Amino acid sequence: MPIIKPVPLLLLSIMSWTRLLQTTIATTHHTPLMQTIQRTCTSIIERHHSGSTEGFYQRMLAAELYHKGIPCLSEVEVFTMSGCVPVLVGRLDMEVDHSIILELKTAPAITTKHVQQLMKYVRARSSTGMHIIEAAVVCFTEKDTVEFHCVRVKAASPFFRIESGQI
Repeated sequence: MPIIKPVPLLLLSIMSWTRLLQTTIATTHHTPLMQTIQRTCTSIIERHHSGSTEGFYQRMLAAELYHKGIPCLSEVEVFTMSGCVPVLVGRLDMEVDHSIILELKTAPAITTKHVQQLMKYVRARSSTGMHIIEAAVVCFTEKDTVEFHCVRVKAASPFFRIESGQI
C-alpha cells in the first residue's frame, strides 16, 4: 500500500487565496472616486468644449468636486529629500481626497512626457509617506474629449511598483 503524505491544506489554501487576491487587485478597474473624477471631467468638456486653458479646467474640476463634497488641493508643491534637505520636484495640478494625484493637460493627446511627469510626482509623494491609491494624467483634447491615463499604485513604500494602463 502506497504511503500518502498529507498536503498542508492550510498552506495550499493561503497560497490560492493570495493568488486570487492579487489577481482581483490587479484586475480591479478604478475606485469609485476615480470614476467620479472621470465623469466630472467629461461633463466639464461637454459644457465648456475645448480651447480653454489648463488653469480653467483645473478650477472647474476643483469647483465641481467641491460641490460633490470631495476635498482637493490645487498646485501642490511636491518635495523629495536629499539627505536632510528638501528639494522641490515640482507642482502637481491636483491632489484629491489625500489619495489621488491628477496631472491635468490641454493637448492633442497624452504623451510619454506627461506620464513621466505624473510618475515623478507619484514617487516623490509616496516617498514622503502619502498613501496614494491612484494617479492619472487627464488631458482635455482639442476634439472636445477627455483622455485619461491612470496609474494604480500597488504598494505604499518608497520602493513601490506601479502598473499603468490606457483607458
